Amino acid sequence: MSQDAMQIKPNYKLADLNSEDLLQRLVPRSLATPNQLLRSTLLQAVDGFNLQAVYPAHCLLDLQKLNSGGTDWRARSPDYRRSLLADLKLQSLPALPGILSMPLCVDLRHVKGDWVFIESGNPEKLLRFTKEEYQSLIEAAEAEQDKFTLPLTETRPNLDYPQQDENEIRSAVEAITQQRVRARLSESIEIAPLPLSSRHLLGLKSKEDVSGTELANVIEMDPSLASQVISWANSPYYGAPGSIRSIQDAVIRVLGFDLTMNLALGLALSKQIRLPKDGVHGHKHFWRDALLRALLVEKLVRKMPPLARPYTGLAYLAGLLHNFGYLVLAEVFPPYFSLYCRNQEANPHVPSMYLERFLFGITREQIASYLFTTWGLPNEMCVAIRQQHNPHYTGEHFKYANLLYLAEQYLQTNWEQGLTRIPAAVYDRLQLSPEDALAVRQELDELPSEQMDDLVRLLDTTKR
Repeated sequence: MSQDAMQIKPNYKLADLNSEDLLQRLVPRSLATPNQLLRSTLLQAVDGFNLQAVYPAHCLLDLQKLNSGGTDWRARSPDYRRSLLADLKLQSLPALPGILSMPLCVDLRHVKGDWVFIESGNPEKLLRFTKEEYQSLIEAAEAEQDKFTLPLTETRPNLDYPQQDENEIRSAVEAITQQRVRARLSESIEIAPLPLSSRHLLGLKSKEDVSGTELANVIEMDPSLASQVISWANSPYYGAPGSIRSIQDAVIRVLGFDLTMNLALGLALSKQIRLPKDGVHGHKHFWRDALLRALLVEKLVRKMPPLARPYTGLAYLAGLLHNFGYLVLAEVFPPYFSLYCRNQEANPHVPSMYLERFLFGITREQIASYLFTTWGLPNEMCVAIRQQHNPHYTGEHFKYANLLYLAEQYLQTNWEQGLTRIPAAVYDRLQLSPEDALAVRQELDELPSEQMDDLVRLLDTTKR
């Protein structure tokens, strides 16, 4: 044990964060790699017992392993964490024993190299220890050490071989069914057939020279769908002069044929599968995210050179349904979906597709793309949904997929920090400048919240 390690206090207090021994350990955040940076998740058991789980940032926390001792751990809510940090007057939570009045459970197996970095409470600085020093620190504090993490590299999603999706979906269903989980997908991948209104709309999309009157007639066959489309056209966002009283008015005066067609199709499809009650997505959160994605994609298309633009309506539809696979997972794997939600809450740093690959063997993008293909949706949609997280996709209909990828980056919580990670090739392929994309994002920020709330409420009526 080094002399420095022997001097480390086994239990710190909040005031010790400004002590000389820790101040000397402060280094720029840029020095740490994800496999050296320790993050922590706050957990609570049913009996109210609290725990701070500490592990490398390049890993996911496997609640099943942590719960194997018989305790049902669940992540504390983001609101609880924010309130706690506010009370402590910190911006991040140091993984030091004694800072909080709860024990630590630590998994250091996947730390790489000789250094360990932890949060300091300052967003720009980290505390640096040798791995030996940190190990001695947690041993002196009698922190529990356990095996409850998995490196993300071991659960990497399949982004490159969509032709394998059907086999992977079937394998995932079989694996889960063997564990006595009843699934909606069994020997054949069965989801309820498309509603009549959706089939008619898809029929119109495959025809040439369709008139606005034909489109209006199909939408009017479904009174609830017709009501939603008219309400959409009357919303303050579109600012139509006068009152829109018919689908034909909505098509001709406000929305246009392309947007009306794809909006109606998106609304009809969304009624097919219910939004789950469990999970981090409440109704409003789910539909607000869908709406923001659709509006951002639509605005990005309009910034592209006219001859380079994909179909605006299809891009809008891809944005609206980009997360449809989330609904399908809840419908297909209901007993496992609760476990998925618990793991999602405990791993806010892990992209959802890694967790899904780990728990189900497939991702929401794979299953949604497969379902859209079997339903006969346009291939542009299927490709966009399947490849939306792949910034390197250059295959067929790449513009739709790249637009969804770009929209995702600009709508993340800390989007301004993440923009530097967007490959320049994405902008080049779309013939967009980063300045144009930024201007579009700022336009969305300037939309009155009441207008957004109105549109979200219209979407939310699709729940059953």
